[in-house]
Amino acid sequence: MDRRRFFQTLFSAPLLTPLLLASQSGESNREVYLISDTPHSHLPVLLKELLRGRGRPGLFAFSDTSPNKNALTRALCRYGWELTPDPSEADLKIFFRTLQQPARPSFTLVKEGKIWDVRSWALRSLWQEMAQNHTPSSFLTVASLTKQNSRKNPGEIVTIYMNGQKRETFLLKKDLQRSYAARLGRISVRITNGSARVTDSSCPHKVCLYSPPVSLSGERIICAPNHFLLEVEGDSVDTVIG
Repeated sequence: MDRRRFFQTLFSAPLLTPLLLASQSGESNREVYLISDTPHSHLPVLLKELLRGRGRPGLFAFSDTSPNKNALTRALCRYGWELTPDPSEADLKIFFRTLQQPARPSFTLVKEGKIWDVRSWALRSLWQEMAQNHTPSSFLTVASLTKQNSRKNPGEIVTIYMNGQKRETFLLKKDLQRSYAARLGRISVRITNGSARVTDSSCPHKVCLYSPPVSLSGERIICAPNHFLLEVEGDSVDTVIG
């Protein structure tokens, strides 16, 4: 790939768009969303970049099981992480999810509510390597560097952010469907049976569409190319917008 074409591809990468999604709490949340069948090959490098200048590796724990768990444990330990059986003590908590439909391997870094542009030299080569691998993956790994209770409670409200601004808030217990004009067309959301999901999207790779429904406090569905964020929260609200 020549230099000009590479940068055109990089700037248009759907999961690398630098934009403000939401930062209401002020907490230093740092997360990696990784679509890959071999997370042990990529996650340690991504975490190293997130920790640059912010501290050293600490304790990590898994919130559920995965076929890649053993390989990922070995890879993280080589980078200085230590496994703990108690998620409440962990500096890094790792979750595994299965997409409803395979998507192209890619990754997103979220820091303080913002999807960060990761065009550093360290991650540029990793992004290029994954972009050249066109084998779709159904495996999503979420690694959270936040200090929070690992047990998630059922959510009560769903908040929609567009272009970094809060757009609407809904009660999770009330079934409804909404469609929004977005950067690349439209994106649609449905709330039913206490969970929320994206039912249609104009984005190129449909990762948000293939993401499983969310219902627990803190869970998110992100569509970076459409500048869209759906987030489940735990506290109810007095006023429902829309």
